[in-house]
Amino acid sequence: MNWNTLKPINVSTIKPVDFPEEKYFPIEYPKKQIVLHHTVSGKGINGDVNTWLAMEGRIATCIIIDSDGIANQCLSSKYWAHHIGCKSTFLKEQGFTDWSTRNIELNKASIAIEIDNWGGLVLGDGTDKKFGDKTVTTIKGKYYAAYGNQVDCEVVHYPNGFRGYYYYEKYNEAQIKTVGELLLLWHIKYNIPLDYNSDMWDISHNALSGKSGVYTHVSYRPDKSDCHPQTDLIEMLKTLKSLT
Repeated sequence: MNWNTLKPINVSTIKPVDFPEEKYFPIEYPKKQIVLHHTVSGKGINGDVNTWLAMEGRIATCIIIDSDGIANQCLSSKYWAHHIGCKSTFLKEQGFTDWSTRNIELNKASIAIEIDNWGGLVLGDGTDKKFGDKTVTTIKGKYYAAYGNQVDCEVVHYPNGFRGYYYYEKYNEAQIKTVGELLLLWHIKYNIPLDYNSDMWDISHNALSGKSGVYTHVSYRPDKSDCHPQTDLIEMLKTLKSLT
């Protein structure tokens, strides 16, 4: 894909999700950051939306990008919901004296994108493996998602591992393209800088302190693995600055 041809997303292609106001905060707040997530679920967004609807605490993301690259919108980018979930103990360890309000402020000031994806995968080797409370007898050469289910998808291999996994489902070209188009739109709308932040693949003090820019869930929490540093995604992110 030639990422140099990316343009801000055509808003008419964004698909609205029937997501009630009581499940997010319909209050406008200045936006400084964009945070990339992935769902850790199978193809389709209905399971993710239904999970959020069943939860307390108004947890959601503005957009879920499905496997076809379609942006599905749960709430306006000018509103907010909880999606980062920084723990107070971790924030205190990182030196934030305002830890009691830091997580809420980060959620208010950010726009979240969720990419439909299985996330981290385990390669079967014929032995029994634990997936939460579930034990699965794996098949050699097959891949298993976090729930212990066998999956058939394109895989990215990280020889040195990334956040506890050596394999992840690959983000497809259509999904990466839509991410870029959304970032270009929100750069225009909110003046969020699109410089590539190389620190986005680990805990980032810049992200935690609220510095404007594009980050991942990994930037805020040591227990998360979304998003993973796929080469295609990085190449697209590095291109965006030249398009603004």
